[in-house]
Amino acid sequence: MTFTQKFCVDIAAAPLKSAALISMIVTPFAMAQPVDVDDGAWHGSVGMALMSQPKYPGSNETRMGPMPTFNFTKGRWQLGALPGAGVPLGASYTLQQEGPWRFGLGVGTSLDKPRTANNGSQQSNLGEIRRSTLGSLTGSYTEGAVTASASIIGDIGGNQQGTRVLLDVMLKSKPMNKWVFSAGPGITVMDRQYAQTYYGVSSAQSASSGYATYQASAGVNALRIGAGADYELTRDWRLGAKFNVSKLQGDAASSPIAEKGSQISYGFFANYRF
Repeated sequence: MTFTQKFCVDIAAAPLKSAALISMIVTPFAMAQPVDVDDGAWHGSVGMALMSQPKYPGSNETRMGPMPTFNFTKGRWQLGALPGAGVPLGASYTLQQEGPWRFGLGVGTSLDKPRTANNGSQQSNLGEIRRSTLGSLTGSYTEGAVTASASIIGDIGGNQQGTRVLLDVMLKSKPMNKWVFSAGPGITVMDRQYAQTYYGVSSAQSASSGYATYQASAGVNALRIGAGADYELTRDWRLGAKFNVSKLQGDAASSPIAEKGSQISYGFFANYRF
């Protein structure tokens, strides 16, 4: 599966741009998984999704529109969304994929700017957040129907996007033929650099935007809970739906940029596997 969420983008105006910025919807359910058997061939999936989510974390406005999804794997290599990292486009390598443990490394990008400048909104007057190269280290442990996962995502491109840690627990159930249901909680932790870049307001930014100055510190960024359902329409086609509720915490919730602390995202998907 290669279901990802869009982040800070008007997808109706630019479908490809939206695909590059999708990174926040139901993180444990959205990431594609490595192929367990290396048969020397490429495997993949392509599809379309209809997504709805806030314009940016803390926004009281939402955006809905279509976006493409894709994923390609060959043995331990994968192209597409970085597994478990919430990074929409990149390349990853699975270090361990036998037994209950999985570990992997990845490099990816958002392709576009998480925040653009001078687009007429008050937030854009804070200045742009430049896109950057992101590195990820992920690990998970599966026991029966439960998977616990952790991911560290850091800015290795030097564009002040800092580091995040994602912790998730997912429960999967297959109560009937062709149906798979998923649900579980998650938490995102941010370092000081990430907090200040996304939620802080410097003196210069305050003067240009009208927001009060604000110094954001490291801590819990958000608490999340998500649910999903997938249906195997045929051997090659799958349909799915995902739903996520998140609540900003700590300095993220107290930021003058954050207009709404509790936010809802959802999406509907159709994917073809080959």
